[in-house]
Amino acid sequence: MSNLDITFIDELEEGEIIQSDIYFNKTLLIKAGTKIDDVLLKSLQNWGITKLNTLYLKNPERDVEIEQIPKKKEKIFYSKELFDIKKLFYESLQYVVSETRYGLILNSDAQITWLENLFISSLLNSEISMGLFNLKKKDPYSYFHSFDVFLLGSLLADMSGIRDIRSFAIGCLIHDIGKLEISNEVLHKDGALSKVEFDEIQKHPLYGVEFMKKNNIPSEYLDLVKSHHERLDGTGYPEGLTGDDLSEEVRLLGVVDTYSALTLQRSYRKAFSSIKAIELLLSKANKYDTKYVIHLMELINIYPTDSIVRLSNGRKARIKSVHPNQPYFPILEEIGKPKVYQLPLNFSVTISRFIEWDQVVDSEADDHIDKREIYWNLLISKITDGDMEEAMNCYNLITKGMGLNNIFIDVIIPLIKEIETKRIEGELSTGEEHDAFLKIKDILGAAFKE
Repeated sequence: MSNLDITFIDELEEGEIIQSDIYFNKTLLIKAGTKIDDVLLKSLQNWGITKLNTLYLKNPERDVEIEQIPKKKEKIFYSKELFDIKKLFYESLQYVVSETRYGLILNSDAQITWLENLFISSLLNSEISMGLFNLKKKDPYSYFHSFDVFLLGSLLADMSGIRDIRSFAIGCLIHDIGKLEISNEVLHKDGALSKVEFDEIQKHPLYGVEFMKKNNIPSEYLDLVKSHHERLDGTGYPEGLTGDDLSEEVRLLGVVDTYSALTLQRSYRKAFSSIKAIELLLSKANKYDTKYVIHLMELINIYPTDSIVRLSNGRKARIKSVHPNQPYFPILEEIGKPKVYQLPLNFSVTISRFIEWDQVVDSEADDHIDKREIYWNLLISKITDGDMEEAMNCYNLITKGMGLNNIFIDVIIPLIKEIETKRIEGELSTGEEHDAFLKIKDILGAAFKE
């Protein structure tokens, strides 16, 4: 085949027609007669196809000779493998996707088609597909979480300009593949995990790396599999890496992985709302790259209360309130105007970008807030360390002058949520979380005796 018979993907034009069926590993990827459009071009790129035989193409306006080439007749081959992958994609889509978590981003057929093609091309590697099918059989939650991360991660990577989206998407799909090596007793345990069991769970990134090496899976996904639990401040695992050590892809995956883990339902806890999950990610700028948290908000068009946003009409507004069932249609208050209204359901006005998360703190109270934050962080630290004397001192400093009702609303409930979040993020085991809750109970008992 001469160079004249080759057309590179970036040279293709919309409107050209694929003349012959195109296969990959006996799987039909593109049917003859398909017209090239933006979705197909993106799919070709995701499949790693960089060039086509010019004889596969037809463009009446550009090349009369090609028009005269008879269409090659081939039997259409639908493999069982392709059928099973498609079936898995739509089953998984139905399980994880809801507008309360995704906003309206997947109301577009083009987006779903793009993701479906990306999923199919990712699972054409038989070792990856077998690993994911086995993970689904062993621990359905871990599989559906991985699929959820794949969907959100692929969309966010596309929005954020990640160069190799296909490699990133595959890394998302297999980031928890190491859990195949964790015992069912530990993975499915309802009660508190022991320190030994928790340490074993934290080995799953390293088990994932071993899985990749054993099955000759390309190394471009290794960083995502190994480092998705690392955090900017060095508190992650398995190596305690810090921000300078983390690639953009790992930073993005850390945000999506945590958002998914927080907002998916588990048998032992209720899911966080999308709003609460985003608030948590925003408040943990020392751990998660805020750039990707903002991109996530702008992708799904879900913003926490008190966010300052730019509207499509050029005006600025504050998010006054958000309904958990329709978080993408918040109540707005325009900045500088006493005008409060819901974001229009007909999309005549939309949120174009995030500006800042404004907690509306009185500047005169800054010193008090800073001190309270110090005491708050110390309180959590002392509770998890088991230093009850210091924990009680911090509690008394925080609650000084507060009524009982305010103590419960402003201290105890947030404290319980903070401890729960640390367990979800992998900073505490289930057993350590349980011990922390008992210590909070002891603090309350001592406080109310006084």
